[in-house]
Amino acid sequence: MSANVSFHPQTLPWDEGLAPLDEGAEFLGMGRSTTFPFPQWRASDEHRTVFFDEGHGHPLVFVHGLGGNATHWEFVAEALVGRYRVVGLDLVGCGWSRKPERRYDIALLRDHLLSFLDQRQIGRATLVGHSLGGAVCLAAALAQPQRFHSLALVCAAGVAPVPAWMRLSAPIFLRRQLLYRTLLHGADFIVRHVFVDSPEDNRYVRWFRDTAMRDAPGNPNLRAFARVCESLCWDVLRSDITAELPRLRLPTLAIWGDHDHLTRLSSALRAVDSLPRARTVVLRRCGHMPMVEKPQDTVFHLERLLQNPP
Repeated sequence: MSANVSFHPQTLPWDEGLAPLDEGAEFLGMGRSTTFPFPQWRASDEHRTVFFDEGHGHPLVFVHGLGGNATHWEFVAEALVGRYRVVGLDLVGCGWSRKPERRYDIALLRDHLLSFLDQRQIGRATLVGHSLGGAVCLAAALAQPQRFHSLALVCAAGVAPVPAWMRLSAPIFLRRQLLYRTLLHGADFIVRHVFVDSPEDNRYVRWFRDTAMRDAPGNPNLRAFARVCESLCWDVLRSDITAELPRLRLPTLAIWGDHDHLTRLSSALRAVDSLPRARTVVLRRCGHMPMVEKPQDTVFHLERLLQNPP
């Protein structure tokens, strides 16, 4: 990281309550990168938000997916930081931000994102959301479109309604103990099916698998993830904003992997087509996490969005 893009936490009044995330701690949480190149900070707000904020210029705000954290954007943010201000946060209930015992829904995460942007004094940003983060970014853009420059949806959840059988079966399966046991014994199977490339063939996939499969003794992070999913997944499953999409006039980029097994590609792309100003990119031989599996392609299309918006 070059010296001229380093972030100085004393520059804003809100920064008085910042504390560096202890990167020397023995364990920083399931799925958190140990090679992340930027300083990470913990704010003193109600969510004790963990975030990074680097570089100068047009702000790109990265929002992770379900069970993710800000470091999942490592390779994309690292490639863009010399030309843009790159910012990412751990949403409430995720990563190292607070995980209070409460009901979680997209509205809560939307409000957390908007509050974070206010406190960091970030305006006219481009929101970049992956999976659940895409649903959160869409909700923020629909609520306050005037404050954003553009929107990038990366295999976004919540764009199109899910099949009826998933909604009907959700109350049976979305219980924290059942979720915990399923994730505990099926995590390796799930991670393998997130990508097309194998860890042996793709160093980025290998990096993700190595970080995602770690947890502290007793699996505290996995247990917290199951607890948050109990209500949050139910809210995502019953969410349907397709009727609202035509009023979103921000330049929008939709990036999908052609082998994404976690979102319904055809339904999502039909929904994106209803946006007045949208461009769709389908990456070949790519699964649910393009920013990990194909970071160079993701960076290329993000910069094209900024330089030549639809």
